[in-house]
Amino acid sequence: MEAVPLSPESLDPRFVFLLDADKIIWIWSGSRSRVTFSNKVRLFAVKMNKRDKKGKAEIESCNQLKTPDEFWEALTGSKTKPEEPIFEHIPEDHKPERKRLYEVQLGMGYVELPQIELKNDILYKEMLKPKCVFILDCTSELFVWIGKKASRLLKMAGQKMATEFHQIIERPEFCTICREIEGEESTVFRSKFSSWDDIVPFDFTMTADTVQRRGADIKVIMERDKMKTDLVALFLDRLPTMPHEEADQLIEDFNLDLEVIESFVLEGKKFVRLPKEELGIFYTMDCYVFLCRYFDYNEELSENGSKGSVEGGNGEEESEEEEKEVDFKCVVYFWQGREASNMGWLNFTFSLKRKFESLFKDKLEVVRMNQQQENHKFLSHFKRKILIRRGRREATLKLNEPELFHMRANGSSICTRTIQVDCRVSSLNSAFCYILRTPCAVGDESGVIYVWKGSKCDSLFFQNC
Repeated sequence: MEAVPLSPESLDPRFVFLLDADKIIWIWSGSRSRVTFSNKVRLFAVKMNKRDKKGKAEIESCNQLKTPDEFWEALTGSKTKPEEPIFEHIPEDHKPERKRLYEVQLGMGYVELPQIELKNDILYKEMLKPKCVFILDCTSELFVWIGKKASRLLKMAGQKMATEFHQIIERPEFCTICREIEGEESTVFRSKFSSWDDIVPFDFTMTADTVQRRGADIKVIMERDKMKTDLVALFLDRLPTMPHEEADQLIEDFNLDLEVIESFVLEGKKFVRLPKEELGIFYTMDCYVFLCRYFDYNEELSENGSKGSVEGGNGEEESEEEEKEVDFKCVVYFWQGREASNMGWLNFTFSLKRKFESLFKDKLEVVRMNQQQENHKFLSHFKRKILIRRGRREATLKLNEPELFHMRANGSSICTRTIQVDCRVSSLNSAFCYILRTPCAVGDESGVIYVWKGSKCDSLFFQNC
């Protein structure tokens, strides 16, 4: 949240604005604003009403297309809509003003204002100390935070320095000085800090037995269990995409130690071998098992082998040591489709898993994965050639219906998957590539496959298609 002038000229169709009109909190959403922003501002307004206004205010939402007269009256003092059109005026690369936190310190006849170093420009509640006074400068907003145990002289010095700050530095006309007392901070001030507001939890799984055993107060239960909820990751910027060269190198590194891979598919209640030509083709209602055998280079053995070779100096002994150094380990990946039953995992646990454990013993590792939640190492073995189709493998392919497949990757080209989607025009997106399989003629095995490239699609994915 960032303060802006109280004027219709501040409105922008791409953003969401909050107007505090004392008894009514207005939320105005632009025609091109995102729904997620509107929801965030709505949560902010709820917190403001609960903490700052003690629940006495009403929250009203409106959008650019349907703006009531009461909103314009609260904003301009007149119910008539301004004649000037609302246009996009905020730069696309606009960033909020940098936050600066100063601590007020008293010396022998002078006042010091050392600036607190902020890592990644993030403020934390723990930086504020009860015996101190701090000044938070956000250019368009100025806050004076006073600790409960701060001395009277320190409080006066902080208020005086904030006034000087307001006059010395050039600021917008609407900038004001806000006084914040420890424990009674406003919602706007708290929003400047990371992970300040406590999450109000509710356990919907509680029964009469759990209430008798643990009590009904969620706060007491969370304090006892020391449960912590951090929602900061939900609002952080998305990590940059991994370059294709780095992804290629990772795929090569992951496959370097791979000796062999064997695949199985669940048919009925038994796992049968998957034909080699179907490797990489998955169905959403099936379960698959992949047995991967990797070379395992033991560092301790290699060090001992190097010492023995230096002392003995025999070439044959060196080769024998090298053979001993190379061991193996087996990883079993269990893949479950999104529409598959959990009975597949139970069948694997009591059948195929026991056979693998008796064969490989302590050299076996089992990894369970769900559709589109696979790890990078597993995906790298297919080298971007994963096809996920709907239904079951046993079902007969309907040749009289077209099929549309969507190729996409999240964060890295290693995670490239080609997934079957609804065969509609609305499924197409200019940022991706699609594969369309047209229906074959009756009694004819031939058909036509089209590759559709979006105007903003990466050339690498087009080549994969």
